Amino acid sequence: MNFPDLAPNLGTFAEITVIVVSFLAAGVTATFSIGGGLLLIGVMGVLAPVTAVVPVHGAIMMGGNAGRAFVFRRGLDLPIFGAVFAGALLGALIGGQIVTTLPAAALRLLIAGFILFSQWGPKLRLPFGRKSFFLAGTVSTILNLFVGASGPFITALLAAVPRYDRINLQATAAACMTVQHGLKIVVFGLAGFAFAPWLPLILLSIAAGFAGTLLGAKLLSRFDENQFRSALKWILTALAIYMILLVILKLF
Repeated sequence: MNFPDLAPNLGTFAEITVIVVSFLAAGVTATFSIGGGLLLIGVMGVLAPVTAVVPVHGAIMMGGNAGRAFVFRRGLDLPIFGAVFAGALLGALIGGQIVTTLPAAALRLLIAGFILFSQWGPKLRLPFGRKSFFLAGTVSTILNLFVGASGPFITALLAAVPRYDRINLQATAAACMTVQHGLKIVVFGLAGFAFAPWLPLILLSIAAGFAGTLLGAKLLSRFDENQFRSALKWILTALAIYMILLVILKLF
């Protein structure tokens, strides 16, 4: 049986793999707030043309995060989301000018270092005001344009907000990442990337991701707050180590 082509130069096996991994990635993220973006971009980095990985991943993740924000919408922190949104607009403007001039390896190491410090370093009294999250939105959007998945950066920062429970974290992180990935689509579209040939794969992956989000939301309800926080800490740590290893392996 011949399947219709869903994307240019991928092949049926690769297309099905991306859709299945989109489901799994969304389920992981809806359960633990983190991890799905890096899982998906890791797989796409092997299967898809290098020039398509970041923009197509961004389109899939925008849809996936929008679905997660909808499912957990009762926990959305509008003031912090608004500050991140405003900062993201500035970040997209800056990042769109320099997106091809800075090494992704250095940025991956910066993200990894920040995550490890946030989870294992001394607990700092961070200024959790709108100005701080405006800056976070700017920085994380620039990072997102380079490394494709900056979710661990913004999630680690939001996880440190004292008043947040797991629902606040899920909703606010998802809304922030929806905006950042959406702006990334605009930047790459203006730079000339053709999204239209990839649209069938993107839409099917988003649909699979929403199904994964619904499953992940059910799994999340089985964790109490302490279990969730402990799991999040170790997953963030593993992702940081993974990002460091990616940089080291590319040196050899």
